Amino acid sequence: MYKYNFKKRIVYLGLFIFLFLIFFLIGTSVSFDKTTSELLKEQFQNKIKNIDSMGIFVNNFLISILMFVPGIGIAFGLFSGFSTGNIFMIITRGLPTQVPPLLVFLTIFGIMELVSYGIAISRSYLLLIHVLKRSRIKENLIHTAIEIGIVAIILLFSAIIEWDLIRHSAGINLLK
Repeated sequence: MYKYNFKKRIVYLGLFIFLFLIFFLIGTSVSFDKTTSELLKEQFQNKIKNIDSMGIFVNNFLISILMFVPGIGIAFGLFSGFSTGNIFMIITRGLPTQVPPLLVFLTIFGIMELVSYGIAISRSYLLLIHVLKRSRIKENLIHTAIEIGIVAIILLFSAIIEWDLIRHSAGINLLK
């Protein structure tokens, strides 16, 4: 009988959270010319225009679902970290004070999203390994389904918290 190794699962989770953060930081170090920055900022503004907690949830959940795909999910997840870092720097570039990039992950919703993405990316890795070995695929698919449910719940609560924070800080508009 297959025994779930929780300690090993936590190690993979931590590893892929760390890698996501590394790619996020790499993304913050890439600079764009003014025209490209303005175009990316405008596209981001259009994407989040009229968004609410359900919109935040759907966006984050769809991103996380792609991260569960064996192998491809790893690349997509790390690219997501990189592009999030890009957008973070574009949005915060014009602020009067420099905002430390990792500050966003010290918020409760930032931590929740980071854990969710770490779960998804690390499961992508584990699925890939088991598919290549052709072993325990059924058990891994069951664990994947459970983890997708866990990620959905975490991201739902994260979106509610994030939206509440956005609503209560309505006077602060970082996207101007």
